[in-house]
Amino acid sequence: MLRVTSLIGILCASLPLAAWGAPSPPSPLDAELTKITSLLTGRYAGSMADPLDPTGGKTIRLHHKIVSIEAPQFGQRVFYHQISRDAVDSLQPTQQKIYVFDLDPARKQNRMRSFVFYPKSGYANLERDPAALRQLQPQQLMSFPAGCEINWSEEAGEVFFARVRLGDCRYESAAFKQTILPLLTYRVSRDAFAIEDVLHDANRKPLYPSMGLASAARLPMTLAAVLAASAPAEWREPDPARTLYMDLDIGRVIFELSATFAPAHLANIRTLVKAGWFDGLSINRVQDNFVTQWGDATSSRKLNGAAERVAPEFEREWTADLPYTALPDGDVYAPQVGFSDGFPVAGDRAQGRIWLAHCYGALGVGRDNGADSGNGSELYVVIGHAPRQLDRNITVAGRALQGMELLAALPRGGEAMGFYGDAAQRVPIRRMRFAEDVPLTERVPLEVLRTNTASFIEAVESRRNRRDEWYLRPAGRIDLCSVPIPVRRKVSP
Repeated sequence: MLRVTSLIGILCASLPLAAWGAPSPPSPLDAELTKITSLLTGRYAGSMADPLDPTGGKTIRLHHKIVSIEAPQFGQRVFYHQISRDAVDSLQPTQQKIYVFDLDPARKQNRMRSFVFYPKSGYANLERDPAALRQLQPQQLMSFPAGCEINWSEEAGEVFFARVRLGDCRYESAAFKQTILPLLTYRVSRDAFAIEDVLHDANRKPLYPSMGLASAARLPMTLAAVLAASAPAEWREPDPARTLYMDLDIGRVIFELSATFAPAHLANIRTLVKAGWFDGLSINRVQDNFVTQWGDATSSRKLNGAAERVAPEFEREWTADLPYTALPDGDVYAPQVGFSDGFPVAGDRAQGRIWLAHCYGALGVGRDNGADSGNGSELYVVIGHAPRQLDRNITVAGRALQGMELLAALPRGGEAMGFYGDAAQRVPIRRMRFAEDVPLTERVPLEVLRTNTASFIEAVESRRNRRDEWYLRPAGRIDLCSVPIPVRRKVSP
């Protein structure tokens, strides 16, 4: 019988706190930088006097979007700022900028460098186009020689202010056909973002009168609001050939398996399921804050043509054609984390490797000590805090789309590693079927939000910076396994 016996050492080992040492507290500047970038990120809208109207009676409404992006060619903490007149996510932005916050340990003040896009550069909503973002280089932008340096300081409690003195920055403007000296001022708080961008010629003469700081109110963006505003094309129906139903007496659990990351295990599981191998077996293990596991408790059932051993699929090559949406906040276990084809993934671009992550709901393939001993006849699902130390040690074959509450609420086993000691405690499996083998009238019509869409990026941002009324302190970042990948019941047209 295949059990995750190799995990005993991991699960039982513990070290005294002194062995780890207390983490070093962040420096005041690092703490301040985290506050600034957390407050800066968001969507805003507000009206201001039109600086080009000599009467001063005309107003314009501006929309601002400031989002974190992964662009290491610019720096470590990079943000994209889109300013437009028509919408928060405009296809014809009035202006676009990139901000880079420096992490120089010798700094005495938090510094931001600003880069401005050339007019009609052809870019829009750059955070939605990772390929274009990777190719973008600082010298392609209407930047200042090293990026305009803007120093930030705390004006009051959680209100931050930044300004560039006239003459500190300059660039050649194609629009004004001359050298431009900008006078930049920023102010950011929990409720609003304000900016003043007054342009002067080389003689320090204003090209238009200053109207003062133009303040825009923060637009609340909750996950529910993002999903309500999403377009139908941003959702997909799971492939019935990769959608696995597990029927229990208490209800149905639905999994989506990955042909991209675990094709050999998917094929072996398919052989087992189509032969009815799991029907009448049981859930044999429920370990608190870890996994629910099922298979043949007696190790007596033949595999019915499925392979006894399958080469491990702990990771795969990170090829250029693999869809990937980056999470900008970093990770303890991997250099990069994000999402691919509806699954949370971790990877190492430098090594060209990428893998499915052990998040809540991950469907894993139990194995013994041999790397190829996991064939899919023992499966488990993560029901607790993400055990990311298992990444690249066990094949992750997919994730649960629906019914996790059924597996997470089962009674915990009383034996070692959460196994049930009494056969009567085991939870029977009525049957397991792929959706393609289930009549249409018995299928559950689900849709999954595509992880390479604008709405998914906004959904991630809504969780990174919670602006719900209840939240007082948005975190400004999030870990991979805390990002929900939305699933909903398909609404008939």
